[in-house]
Amino acid sequence: MRGKFTSLLLTGALLTTLLTGCGMEFVSEAEEYESDAVIPKSGDLVADIDFEKAAKAITERKAMARQTGEYQTVVVAFFDWTGRPVGTDRISAAISAHTEETLGLDVELRIFDSSQYGDDMKVLLSSEGQVDLFTSAFLGYNACFNDGYALDLEQNGLFDDYCAGLKSKVRDEYLDACRIGGTLYGTPPIKDYAIETCAVCIGKEYLDGIGYNADGLPKGELGYPKATWSEINDIYAQLHEKYPDKYVIATQDNILTQGSTVDNLGGDYFGTLLDPENSLVVKDVFSSDVFKEWCLRTYEWNNEGYIAEDALTNNQAASAKVKSGAYMSLMAACKPGYKTQISGECGREMVVFDVGESFMSSSAVSNFPWCVNRDSQDPIAAMQVLDALYTDPYIENLICWGEEGVDYKLSHKGTITFADGVDANTSEYYPNVLWLMPNPYIAYVWKGDSPDLGQEISDFNDNCECRSLAIGFTWDNTNYAAQCRNLQEAYDEFAPQLIHGFIEPEEGIERLETALKAAGLEDYMEAKQRALNAWANENNIY
Repeated sequence: MRGKFTSLLLTGALLTTLLTGCGMEFVSEAEEYESDAVIPKSGDLVADIDFEKAAKAITERKAMARQTGEYQTVVVAFFDWTGRPVGTDRISAAISAHTEETLGLDVELRIFDSSQYGDDMKVLLSSEGQVDLFTSAFLGYNACFNDGYALDLEQNGLFDDYCAGLKSKVRDEYLDACRIGGTLYGTPPIKDYAIETCAVCIGKEYLDGIGYNADGLPKGELGYPKATWSEINDIYAQLHEKYPDKYVIATQDNILTQGSTVDNLGGDYFGTLLDPENSLVVKDVFSSDVFKEWCLRTYEWNNEGYIAEDALTNNQAASAKVKSGAYMSLMAACKPGYKTQISGECGREMVVFDVGESFMSSSAVSNFPWCVNRDSQDPIAAMQVLDALYTDPYIENLICWGEEGVDYKLSHKGTITFADGVDANTSEYYPNVLWLMPNPYIAYVWKGDSPDLGQEISDFNDNCECRSLAIGFTWDNTNYAAQCRNLQEAYDEFAPQLIHGFIEPEEGIERLETALKAAGLEDYMEAKQRALNAWANENNIY
């Protein structure tokens, strides 16, 4: 049964947002709740915020619903790895039953398959199809700005008036990192901004099949077994011999983003920092030893038969491929709690090998902020839903995990696991993209993860050893948007064969470099360097 909330502020619609924004704990769906809490005043927790505008908007929406017999709907779009969950409509209905009381509106989730999200969203955002809130992942945050999809969140005081709770949850420095030309077009999900590069994840059942026990390896700081590429290659050879009917690794275009400490300066790899901890000199990563070494590695894997023949055309997520049973491993970036996450995504227990180091890039915070559609019919309603996604545990728990008793069950220790008779393969709602969600750390923690996972992630971010000198740098590449598109087209034509190991690296890199230079790489890099130099001078970073 859903929690009940006392009417305090006008119709009481803002109570949930106020309480959760101030750190209220999540209430189990099996409980009812009546609150004696008081509304914060000026100087209390959230200072000098006028809640009247937000309360008035909710009251007016409720009045309109009484007149029309239906609530206004805000559409929230994101993706998962295996397509739209069967239970999506059920979860939308559960969220709406709650937000009708707290926000005076309904919420509809639109969940896409990750392989189609970028293309489908471009169509929707360019047409009159309704999308109010969306993640910029796979679209590109700068592209959302350049293509006119994202609303200026601070215009007419929107952010101050309707996102007070969000502002109390996200550090100012992280919001500032999402500014483009000084303007805020998106808010970052609260997540691991640092990554542990080069996590090789292999199904435990396959390791058991070759008699391999990872317990013999030393443990890294995150508790995962540390391994070298030589050791991984030896494991791969054994897996291929034992399971010749399966592909050893599901490759994907992540050899730089998750497999290196190269800084994708300004959100793209057309001009990077190869030594981001020590240098602000912009260089071409595709002519570097880092890229060449990776291409040699995948080329060898492909020659050994580890990689699927359709790797260039099969856009299914790597975790979904492993989940299918046709693939045995993938490469990703790990963090505290990652073993639970990737095991859930792959539908089987995975062993996570730590082959890299911790790293925080300049665009780690601004990789894929949440945006409000510039063409939203009601930006205020969209902003209030955005605020609730960061502050209301009831909503965030539904969007992350589904319904208690149907999709998951709560243990006496306060953690959750699948409901009886349900697993990762049969669950109707298990998107398992916590890193994408606005604030998953106000929701329940999955069994096997630390109850303090949110704090561990925060500490992981703060204590990251390799941090780019350019953290916080954002680049408004509006004047170079055409060049960026040309460069992306050249990359898309020549890079995939290299990344998946289908072409000899020397030959492939030469073709890629020729195409990138013809598309204007050098001019684009020079412009990025000028912008970085100006930013560094303003911030006294050398």
